[in-house]
Amino acid sequence: MPDIKNIVNYPANMQLKAADGQTAYPGMVKFEDTNEDGIVDENDATIIGHTMPKHTGGFTFNGNWKSIDFSLGFTYQIGGEVYNANSMYTMMGNKDNNLGANRLKIYNDAFKVYDVQDGELVAVTDPEALRALNTNAKYALPYSEYGITTSEFIEDASYLRLQTLTVGYTFPKKWMERVGVQNLRVYFTGSNLFCLTGYSGIDPDVNTNPDGVSGFPTPNYDFNSYPKSRTFTFGLNLTF
Repeated sequence: MPDIKNIVNYPANMQLKAADGQTAYPGMVKFEDTNEDGIVDENDATIIGHTMPKHTGGFTFNGNWKSIDFSLGFTYQIGGEVYNANSMYTMMGNKDNNLGANRLKIYNDAFKVYDVQDGELVAVTDPEALRALNTNAKYALPYSEYGITTSEFIEDASYLRLQTLTVGYTFPKKWMERVGVQNLRVYFTGSNLFCLTGYSGIDPDVNTNPDGVSGFPTPNYDFNSYPKSRTFTFGLNLTF
């Protein structure tokens, strides 16, 4: 892509401080100089997340009241990170994408260099107008051709899930004896009814296999992963 600076012709006082040989412009992504050598390059790559959680487990509650019985089964994870590649991908410029491409909602929080005025797309070059336009911006310009794995797309994978819920009712024996039945119980079971998590994606418990070739899942990598199913089952236990 052409240099953004050249497209909108930013004045010199809007250029950010950059290392020799590099060009900075408003809205560009900022990386930390992790080794503190004064240069941001591949040597500053570092570990930004761990897929392995600190603890996983589950617990159940069982009980009954008169003729009603119930059971709740929970699973949980504490710690670990998930790579939200879906969010990263929506921030890509991608040479084949256009301004009308479908994006995730977070795209609205990215830095902007264009505004819509009287139905026209207008480049914003005035420093004060650009600052006002991006008062609440959370992400850099989404114009890079390829996505960059950065810490802003690494999220906490902790969760608490109601994996199963079963509620049953056993009819009184004196009722059943009249029709020649020893026992009759009807029940409802639901699975994956809700998941409490701070993850911004659909589900933090993912193991996407994005290429569809290797056959091996990629733990805690969320890219085009299909949501876990939610099922409802009704049944009865009948004894003659």
